[in-house]
Amino acid sequence: MDLQLEQELYQRFLQKEKVARFLWMLESPERRSRIFEDLRDVRYFDEKSYEELTGQDKSPTMIIDRLKNLGVMSVIYIISSNEDDDGTEQVLEPYINTKIWQTEEMIGYCRKSKVGFFKNHEGWFYLLSDSK
Repeated sequence: MDLQLEQELYQRFLQKEKVARFLWMLESPERRSRIFEDLRDVRYFDEKSYEELTGQDKSPTMIIDRLKNLGVMSVIYIISSNEDDDGTEQVLEPYINTKIWQTEEMIGYCRKSKVGFFKNHEGWFYLLSDSK
């Protein structure tokens, strides 16, 4: 787990008044494991930082193209409800192609471009970017 990177992600994309709560959750492995209980949808995200993808835009190819157009490099950091992937760095294309729709909830983040994505348990998919 990369605590500094996760702090950066929450500070960048969550509503300013909610950041302290999520940073507090990161301080404890038990509380961190429950983060997706609060992140079931985008209600805690800053509305200026996300764009929902729908329909064909949620296909792996389109997701990869959109992320690359926003400057995402080949490696992304993953926060995931899947313990095997949580807190790991993954190669963008294989991960999106094989894991995105098999994993209940996840956040991906590129440390270089500062762009990410959020996918919840209902299959809603959002791009996370300051330059939306």
